[in-house]
Amino acid sequence: MASALGACPLLLALSACVVTATAPPSRGILVSGPPPAVIREERPPPPPAARATWIAGYWHWTGIQYAWIPGHWDAAPPMDATWHAPEYVQNNGAYFYEPGTWKPAPARSPQVPATVETFH
Repeated sequence: MASALGACPLLLALSACVVTATAPPSRGILVSGPPPAVIREERPPPPPAARATWIAGYWHWTGIQYAWIPGHWDAAPPMDATWHAPEYVQNNGAYFYEPGTWKPAPARSPQVPATVETFH
C-alpha cells in the first residue's frame, strides 16, 4: 500500500493534460454575449472646437451589463491620435469587449520625389 501511495504524485503528474490554444487569446474583456443593436442617433451638433473629434455612440461593458454611451465630441489628444471605436469579438463561442481608445497616428514615411524621365 505504501508503494501505491508513493506512486500517486507521479501518476497525477503524468496524467496532467496540456491544452493548446487554437486561436490567440483576445485582448478584450470576457463578456456575457454580444452587445444590443446600435441605437440610431441624430446628426451630431457642430463641433465645439477645431480639434474636436466626433465619437459615435457605442455599447460599453460595465462589468455587469452593457451601457449605451451616446455620441459626443471629444478633444483629440496631442500627437494627432485617431479614435478607434470599441470592438466586440467572438472567439471560440465566447464574446470579448475591446474598449475604444485613442491611438497615435502611424508614422509617415518620408516622401521620395518621383523621377521624371524626358525623351527627346
